[in-house]
Amino acid sequence: MKNKGTILSFTLLFIFAIIPLVAGLGYALLYSFGLVGVLNHGFTLQYWKQAFADQAIAISFLYSSSIAIISLLLSVISALLVALRYYQLLKKGIYTYLINLPLAFPPIVAAFFFFQFLSKGGVVSRAAFQVGITHTMQQFPDLVNDRLSIGIILAHCFLSFPFFLLLFTGLIKTQRLHDFFQIAESLGANKRQITFRVAIPLLIQKSLPNILLYFIFIFGAYEIPVLLGRSHPESVSVLAVRKLQKFNMLDIPQGYVIAVVYTIFVVLFILIFLKQKKLAYAN
Repeated sequence: MKNKGTILSFTLLFIFAIIPLVAGLGYALLYSFGLVGVLNHGFTLQYWKQAFADQAIAISFLYSSSIAIISLLLSVISALLVALRYYQLLKKGIYTYLINLPLAFPPIVAAFFFFQFLSKGGVVSRAAFQVGITHTMQQFPDLVNDRLSIGIILAHCFLSFPFFLLLFTGLIKTQRLHDFFQIAESLGANKRQITFRVAIPLLIQKSLPNILLYFIFIFGAYEIPVLLGRSHPESVSVLAVRKLQKFNMLDIPQGYVIAVVYTIFVVLFILIFLKQKKLAYAN
């Protein structure tokens, strides 16, 4: 009975996940080589050469990576500190519901919320004007569609911080980390040493797969960068969609090139992580 359930699970996974992914990647690959689509004139590397001749792809990948890294660092560090400091308080009561509340926000809603909140005509700008901090709308700093991508980073942190906070508080409970803390304290470790040499390394080790998967999620995010970002630089997903939706038909194959490169990047990232994880278990 167990074998039948396993076979059924893998069959459903293959039908609804693997086949659409492979089919989509295959179509994008064929389109980028000029073998299918409106511009089907036979195999060519022209579109790949054009895509990589433009520095927009490299800039886009670096930009998306930096946004993902900064957002994760802020979210993970703050969630670690809050979880370790207020673990007992977060186990029950209204704080538990407040932590879960941001997780109910879809990315598009979170992006719209931060745009209305942080734009020059938003809530914070109006409040600053009312209390006399600013005297004109132009005096309020650019926090959305800005050069430093502050709005994008804050929106990602708004969604990822509660996720990691719940993850870390759950790990503290399920992994019985307080037992390790007591052992370290009995051996003469102070609170700072327990935090930075015992608690944080253990939590990071246990949550590393989730952190890496969330990196991929932020790296490929579309809604938040398209609403809160600038026209240059663009995130990978925004650049790909813009290429695919432009009226210039010659840009469509380049959009598929970006999609293929992004897929290869994600697959290699996951394979490297799985290999490192396997080596760690072997050692």
